[in-house]
This record gives sequence, C-alpha cells and structure tokens, in this order.
Amino acid sequence: MIVLLLANVVLFLYARNENTPPPPPQQPLLNDERVTLLKSLAEGEPVPVAPAPAPEPVITCLEWGPLAEAQLDNARTALNRIPNIGPFQETRRQGSPRSWLVSIDNISSRAAAVNRANELRRQGVSDISVLEPGPEAGATFALSLGVFSSEQGAQSRAASLTNKKISGVKVMPRGAATSVFFVVSNASPELEQRLRELPPRFADSAVQSTACPSPH
Repeated sequence: MIVLLLANVVLFLYARNENTPPPPPQQPLLNDERVTLLKSLAEGEPVPVAPAPAPEPVITCLEWGPLAEAQLDNARTALNRIPNIGPFQETRRQGSPRSWLVSIDNISSRAAAVNRANELRRQGVSDISVLEPGPEAGATFALSLGVFSSEQGAQSRAASLTNKKISGVKVMPRGAATSVFFVVSNASPELEQRLRELPPRFADSAVQSTACPSPH
C-alpha cells in the first residue's frame, strides 16, 4: 500500500512539471552609464554628422641661400645678430657646372701627351692643349679638346671626334660650385622680416619657405 502511494506521488509531480511553462528568458542587464538617448528626427531632417577632427598645424621653416663658401663667415655673423633666432642648420648642395670639358685622359707623361696632340693635329683636329696632372695621387696628364658653355656643345664636339675614329674622348663638367643654405626653424613673423633683410647684402641669395628637415 505504501509503495502504491509513493508511486502516485511521483506520477503527480511528473505530470505537474510537464504542464509548467518554461520561465521567460532573462533580459541582459543594461549598464546605465552606457545608455545614450537619441533625439528623434523629424521627417526629412538630415542625420547629424560628427565634426571632423581639426587638422594638425603644418610647420614650415625658412631657407636662406644660396651662399658661396667665401660668404659664410659674414652670413653666420648676420644670423647670430638676429634676436631669438635659435638654432639653424647649414646644408650644402652641388651647383650646376659652369662649363664642360672635352678631353682625353690617362696619359702617363708630358712627352706622351705632346706626341698624342701632334698626332691629332695631323688628323685635322684643332683646339688642343696639354693639361697638367692635378695634386691628387696617381693623377696623369690629359689633352683638352675644347671647353664649352653648354653640355650640348661639348657632346657635339665629342661626337665629331668619335666619327674621326679618335678613341678615349670624354665629356666632363667643370666648375660645379658648392652652395650653402641656412634653414631656420620656428620662424615668427618678426624673425622672417629680419631674415628677408639679409639677401640685399648677399648677392644672388633669397629667403623662401621650405619643409623642415627631419630631426636627427
């Protein structure tokens, strides 16, 4: 009898669990600090766009030049006399050649250079002179076959000599001077005005804006 009673209790509890609806799903908790209330938009009202970040200021420097080597001491003195100029940098650039030389190089002695010059004259070549070797070690004699103010003129002369079966002809630039430029950073309007007063005292120089050099 007791066994039958327990069986009925178990059956009752089982039937009750089958008819009980599942609990509703638990809603995720909201973080009040992250809730943002959006304003409702009227019909046709454009969606507001976040403003673009302000661009970073462009820093430019001022460059003064070109200056010849002979002008450097006076140029440095003039810059150092400008109040609050701060540090400035010197940069050097190779200038354009002033002329072009047509030559035959690597002649071991003066006698050999004179003999070669006489040989070329017999072939109808004019405007020849012997060039002394430079002071550097291993320098040799050479023959000048003309000096020209333009590279085109020098190349034309070299081509005409090559057509005459003359070997070893070269075209070399001459007189390429090195120019110096000063770059000043963080130039205020007052400093720029003082810099622009310098070019009239130094021939062929000018002041202009330039990109600031990369920090070392």
